[in-house]
Amino acid sequence: MRWLRWLRWTLLGIVVCLAIAFGLAWWALRQSLPQLDGTANAPALGAEATIERDVRGIPVIAAATRADVAYALGYAHAQDRFFQMDLSRRLAAGELSELFGALALKQDTRTRRFGFRAVARRVLERTPEGERALLDAYAHGVNAGLASLEARPWEYLLLRAQPRAWLPEDSVLVVHSMWWQLQYGMLRDEIARRRLERASAARSEPAAAHDLIAFVYSGHSDWDTPNYSVDSRCVQAECTDAARVLTQPFPAQLRFSGAADEAGAEPAVPGSNNWAVAGVHTRSGVALIANDMHLDLGVPAAWYPARLRVEGNPAVDITGVTLPGTPAVTAGSNGQVAWGFTNSYGDFADARWGKCASPDYRVRQESIVVKGGENVEVTYHEVGEGVVLDGQEYADDEASGECLQAAWLATRPEATNFALLEFEGARSIDDVLALAPRVGIPGQNMVVGDTRGRIAWTLLGRVPRTRGPDRLFGPLEYLEAVDHPRISDPPVGRLWTANQRVVAGDLEAVLGDDEVDVGAGGYDIGARARQIRDDLLSLPHPATEADMLAIQLDSRALFVARWRDLLLALIDEDAMHGAELRREFRALVSDGAAQAAPDAVGYRLVRTFRSNTLNALWRSLSTGLLGEEAGVRRPGQFEAAGWRLVNERPSAVEPPGGGEWRAFLLQRVDSTIAELIKDCGSLASCEFGRMEPVAIRHPLSGALPLLPELLDMPVRALAGDQHMPHVQLGVFGASERFAVSPGRERDGYLELPGGPSGHPLSPFYRSGFEDWAAGKPTPFLPGSAMHRLDLKPQ
Repeated sequence: MRWLRWLRWTLLGIVVCLAIAFGLAWWALRQSLPQLDGTANAPALGAEATIERDVRGIPVIAAATRADVAYALGYAHAQDRFFQMDLSRRLAAGELSELFGALALKQDTRTRRFGFRAVARRVLERTPEGERALLDAYAHGVNAGLASLEARPWEYLLLRAQPRAWLPEDSVLVVHSMWWQLQYGMLRDEIARRRLERASAARSEPAAAHDLIAFVYSGHSDWDTPNYSVDSRCVQAECTDAARVLTQPFPAQLRFSGAADEAGAEPAVPGSNNWAVAGVHTRSGVALIANDMHLDLGVPAAWYPARLRVEGNPAVDITGVTLPGTPAVTAGSNGQVAWGFTNSYGDFADARWGKCASPDYRVRQESIVVKGGENVEVTYHEVGEGVVLDGQEYADDEASGECLQAAWLATRPEATNFALLEFEGARSIDDVLALAPRVGIPGQNMVVGDTRGRIAWTLLGRVPRTRGPDRLFGPLEYLEAVDHPRISDPPVGRLWTANQRVVAGDLEAVLGDDEVDVGAGGYDIGARARQIRDDLLSLPHPATEADMLAIQLDSRALFVARWRDLLLALIDEDAMHGAELRREFRALVSDGAAQAAPDAVGYRLVRTFRSNTLNALWRSLSTGLLGEEAGVRRPGQFEAAGWRLVNERPSAVEPPGGGEWRAFLLQRVDSTIAELIKDCGSLASCEFGRMEPVAIRHPLSGALPLLPELLDMPVRALAGDQHMPHVQLGVFGASERFAVSPGRERDGYLELPGGPSGHPLSPFYRSGFEDWAAGKPTPFLPGSAMHRLDLKPQ
């Protein structure tokens, strides 16, 4: 009995201790919730500013001057998203190890190579006085908002770290973090292409090597869907420009190595859709802009919705999405013009071979602070305006003593600025087109429309005038407004971009003259753009916001239709004789592969066969040139070359493993069946939604067992895939969706995969997620104020 009493008291004590610990943790967590109502002191604020929030937590920020609005926006960003902002600046600066220890050291070592913090300081030095004043005001607001919390943000309690004050240069670093997310993959692809070119050239004449690279990177395909700057009848799907289709002979050097039974994921790259409809084709008579930017999804969401109102002179009223850490509305509407972006793929990074060591190279030492360990000293070498790459990570040529060198537009201080702020005062597409060449951000396809019903496309970001394969290693000149690429008021009355080859001819050459014919700019194959274009042109009535959302959610599997037809022809009675799994596979494919729906089995089977086949071809080709450790991911443009091979089945080219193409393709079918049964248990249970359900997670949710339930968004099986307008695959998808006509914002919608707050105890943490997942339109403008915080200058 004494032993039982002792056990009871011990267990009770443990329960009490756990309850106290849980209560203290909960109390500490609640202490970092922001103040939403009342009055707060705001040092360095010029005059009173207000932050009102609606039922979803979306802020309306108002003040008499733009500087005070910047201050209040910084205050709100710090209240809701400081940890996210901190991760962005640390990603660009290579300072994540200071928070996460050796776990982040590889990433920091890679990022430090480009010296972005030093670049950010140089950007500030050349920033015009007006923009610098807004950056300073924003930084003051961030630090005041951080100081207003009764406890440091909860993430720092978990990490046992202290947040660091915000500097104006940190806002530049946040833009550099977008350069990294949107364009570092282009540099890696450029490096891969240079490696393949070198290996190919070592086996043949340069012209033959060029032909091989031009084939596998497929500069053009029958999916090309450019916009047109002049009147053209060729805007329907049946008007594909035959001259652009790959019809040249197969390269003589095209050879596959041994069998490559390589399963793998579909390459995913930062993308986005946007389009514009001229007023003559809209119900309102005003231009209509639609945008959904595709990124890796996380918690909190990438974008922070807000309405900014300057009540002085000049007055500003602008609504859209902001990037936490910066003072501007990235995409949205100011009541006169509306705009949106998609990532542009062009020649923004160069790689070349050069000596690994030279006394002419500049040497730069970096010291990386590592939490829980010793500082790590790293030495980098710089050549011209580029850097020498580390041979261990990027591969070098030991025999020649040569390494790859890289130059990236992101490291030029003139390529990053905050001229985007000037869009707030634009009154027409002409104003925006005049400003666009001076805006310094990662190259973006921008579509813009105004209240007069006019629309335009242009490339937003600095575009080098200097030409040549190594242009980024030396001095650069940039295009001005007079020769900057643009299309305005197209006769067809619509513009569309989906990371495809957006323009053709001379405009295309401007984006990368030395790489147009090899397609090395990283363009998407063009299927999304084709589907969007045809959706727009087939509307039976003037366009509305509801039509835009329907196109954004279009998950019809038109891209894989020809692969489905190939499979049905391939798996004939001879192929099915004595092969029941092949028979079942064909029946499931035949029953339905028309849509990327969560319960679609046939679609998943066709999709997996396509990826399996293309991966096998690419793996065999790349390892044949570079060896087993090639590590070169399949470029998206390889679809054109791969399709030609499996469709035409050239007798002069043996497939991987030798033999006949039909036998190779049936092997791919069998490999696909084995892969799917291993994953699903049976073919019939391989629903597409089970492959990669949407599981949007917080970066810290894996730290403790109970955190995923508290921090992550609910898991959903959603429709959509990569080669259709409704882009959605796992954690890669639409980071926002909106459609809006300037001056008619109340009719628009804005969907986000999470709420404004980054605090899990906030009622605004998950607001909007369910509407985003269901494709339900939520209002573009914030609703009536439910909370009001008055910021008072001391």
